[in-house]
Amino acid sequence: MIATERGKAFALAALADRRAMFANSVVIDNASLPAGAPMIFRCIGCGGPIFVPESYLTKPSTCSECGALIALGWME
Repeated sequence: MIATERGKAFALAALADRRAMFANSVVIDNASLPAGAPMIFRCIGCGGPIFVPESYLTKPSTCSECGALIALGWME
């Protein structure tokens, strides 16, 4: 269940929790990963990891939670 389904206040509280959880996380250098490993990018909204296959065509900028917040105009 996406947090936005439970309302704006809940979704923004979940965003604050995700930002706090990922604030000091280590950024992975995709070049150091073995061949065939999924690529890992950081969400620009919360800093959480976004995993995409090595053969990705477009780089995602947000996770599904932050994407929903942006679509609703709730991102702070």
